[in-house]
Amino acid sequence: MPKYQSIPHYEFLRKFPNQKPQSVYYIFGPEDYLKDIVLKKISGRFRSPGSEDFDSIILHADTDSAINALEQLEMMPFMAKFRLVILKNFDIMKVSDKMLIAEYIQNPVPTSILVLTAEKIDERAKANKIISEKAMKIICRSPYNSVDVLRWLNVETRERKILMDNDSKELFTRSIELNYQLAANELEKLIIYAKGKESITIEDVKETVGKSKTNKVFDLQNEIGKRNLDKSLTILENMIANNESAVFVIIMLSTFFRILWRVKALRTSNLSDSEIENRYLPEVFYKFRKDYIIFANNYSKIAIREIFSLLLQADIDAKSLNLKDEIILEVLVYKICKI
Repeated sequence: MPKYQSIPHYEFLRKFPNQKPQSVYYIFGPEDYLKDIVLKKISGRFRSPGSEDFDSIILHADTDSAINALEQLEMMPFMAKFRLVILKNFDIMKVSDKMLIAEYIQNPVPTSILVLTAEKIDERAKANKIISEKAMKIICRSPYNSVDVLRWLNVETRERKILMDNDSKELFTRSIELNYQLAANELEKLIIYAKGKESITIEDVKETVGKSKTNKVFDLQNEIGKRNLDKSLTILENMIANNESAVFVIIMLSTFFRILWRVKALRTSNLSDSEIENRYLPEVFYKFRKDYIIFANNYSKIAIREIFSLLLQADIDAKSLNLKDEIILEVLVYKICKI
């Protein structure tokens, strides 16, 4: 296997479809959002429909040993061409485990693909030095300036077939903080606002995208998940003061409680919390999945069913009644936390 230099995530994503498969991919950097995108792209190429449960597995360095990973790598694929083994947070693994992985990489199984993710690579360590010389390394850096965010936005709009002119894109990238996750959240908000339109205009951006605030809808979800009424209302007050749309908040809370409902349903199928966290919450970033498991403990299925009714009624009120968003949302949050 040839020695690789680290390549930026966007360059890798552009070239990856036409590249021959590699035995080892090493995704690293501070941007979890980008690492998830790269990981999803690799998984999508090497997983075969219907064989996911047989020919791929996700392991975590804090709970799985190198021996476990090696056993998985040595298994032959059942239906797919390759067996895909993903080992997350490799940088926190014990030194002895890292060395076992490094030894494997020097003579990898040709029918297996190993994907490592990490915050950073310390090439002073022997294991990392060996792996760094053998693996294809993809670096996921934080955006340096608005040009980086614009590059990301161009890819997102192209792949999702979203029409957005250059002036709108320019305003979007200059109106948000240099953070890919926040940019993704703002883009989702913009898409919801412009739903039904042929294209997103500069007026749409002006109406919906402002400087990202700390107390956003995800903070609201977290406090509602904890049933913390006081903090929920404080965050909501901040959002309303910054002209957050009631319809958008209702949509995001609906998505939040659908995920909690899924957790409750999967538990009734005798799936463990660990299995649900690792395999059945793909839309939730891995750092926050455990939080959703905990939030699900705070609401019964009966309560969540009642909350869906509250959300539906709030949506109807927001679209049809001459009531202030503030009143609709405060009543909604109060009823949810007190249900």
